[in-house]
Amino acid sequence: AFVNDEADVSFIADDGARRGDGAAVLVAHSTAARARAHLDRPEDAVAPMLAAGHRALSFCEEPLWTQGHRWTFAKPAGTHGEAEFGLVDDSRPLGICGDAWCPSGAPRVESAWLSGRRLGAALAAALI
Repeated sequence: AFVNDEADVSFIADDGARRGDGAAVLVAHSTAARARAHLDRPEDAVAPMLAAGHRALSFCEEPLWTQGHRWTFAKPAGTHGEAEFGLVDDSRPLGICGDAWCPSGAPRVESAWLSGRRLGAALAAALI
């Protein structure tokens, strides 16, 4: 679930599906502002994020356990403008790609995939 207009949580996912065990596990991603406020102690972000989850999804019960985890590079703070990838072209090409290389729209998984695909094509062309 993408959570819009919430100060503390931006995304909530059913992690039991990803894990393949069907466990009742939800993963919530904080907003950048909430993460910045808890860089040194991510576990302190759990309470405000639970409250945001209750508001967004109307949880009926408190979780059995929680864990705060800092994922520093989860989302780029900016983009590289119109660049679709980075490629240093010398005797040994070095390519850089990811969701920060999104010429249009906001960084997201699709942007990372497209950037990698474009970089792969550019590397293949450079090495032929």
